[in-house]
Amino acid sequence: MNKENNGYGCEYIDEIDLRDILLTFWKWKYTIISVTIICMFISGIISLYFIKPVYEANTIVAVAQINKSQMEVAESNMEDMVEQLTELPYMSVESCVQQVKAASILQKVIDKMELPYTRRQLSGMIVAQQLGDTSLMKITVSNSDPKLAAEIANNLRNEFVLYISQINTDKMKNSLETMENKLLKSEEDELEAANEKLKEYKLSARSQNFLTTQLMQKNTDLATLQSNLVLLEIQASGLAEGVEQLQENLVDTSITIVTHETADGILPVDMNGLEIKDGSIVRENINESYINLCDLLNDKSARLAATEAGINTTKTNIARLEKEIPTLEARLTENQIEETKLQNEVIRREHNVDLLTAKIAELKIAGNINLAKNSITTTSTALVPQKPVKPNKTLNITIAGVIGLMMSTLAVFLIEYMQKTNS
Repeated sequence: MNKENNGYGCEYIDEIDLRDILLTFWKWKYTIISVTIICMFISGIISLYFIKPVYEANTIVAVAQINKSQMEVAESNMEDMVEQLTELPYMSVESCVQQVKAASILQKVIDKMELPYTRRQLSGMIVAQQLGDTSLMKITVSNSDPKLAAEIANNLRNEFVLYISQINTDKMKNSLETMENKLLKSEEDELEAANEKLKEYKLSARSQNFLTTQLMQKNTDLATLQSNLVLLEIQASGLAEGVEQLQENLVDTSITIVTHETADGILPVDMNGLEIKDGSIVRENINESYINLCDLLNDKSARLAATEAGINTTKTNIARLEKEIPTLEARLTENQIEETKLQNEVIRREHNVDLLTAKIAELKIAGNINLAKNSITTTSTALVPQKPVKPNKTLNITIAGVIGLMMSTLAVFLIEYMQKTNS
């Protein structure tokens, strides 16, 4: 290396050229190779004899993602409540990954296998992960004993399945008990009360059927009276014309009839009412036609008066019915609304009872087929691993060789630099 002045009273060191580097490597080649080989040898010895091998056992489970869409129900408040009761806890792969290391599961595995580990130590051996975007979850257990690693993995999987199954079973059991002992009994009592109330209402005097019959009768009476009124008015009009005609006829008709007869020497014994004038007898008699017209006029007048009285009575009755019918219709509408309300209440309670009965049957069937346990199934059991995953001897030796090469090279150049500096 050469030192030069930079023009400002300072010195700087030229870079070592490539030939100096190659000469340095050649000069110390045996040292560099020896150090590298020694590092690789030491790494191999440590990996082979001092580092315990670590084995990994894997088991895979499939998670059936049960949610409310699989237990879909309708839309009322009762149906929403039943939906919440019958809905199993949502099981996603992510939630299962978090629950694998639950303290209760780890403790059961430790107690069952009599492991000499604490929950924290056992948790450090376990890795759970989702396989891609699938519903599969892989549980990996690391241990220096390959057989023990497989046994821990399988027992952990079994305890996890039982843990999830117990959660779902308890949820279904509590839901079934709630629906049977509380909701269903309450709805049955409410249904009975609603039916009784509807029955009492129908038996009352102002029930819908009673008012409907009354309304129909009054409408029929109104129609009849209106028809009778038309007939009476026609009849009255005819009678009035008849009376008027008879009155005109009476004006033109004489009350008496005068007759003249020749006596011819014949005189009646009774001279009352007879008048002899100019040798003839004048006779004045009551006109029978006039009498008949008077009788007809009196008869028609009486009939006209009766007809007009009937018209007035009919109009009075029509006015009364026209006033009563709207009131009755309003009352009937109110009763129809009330009865419809009671009927709808009965229908709603019947629907709730049917819904609860159906859901209770579904829960019992689900319990019989162990739906809760079937939410997680094993797709692959853990087998005893044949090769350890740690230590990776080849990788360790390679890394040790690289480190030895780098350290020896650095040491060689440092020694060269110190020697040239001292000289």
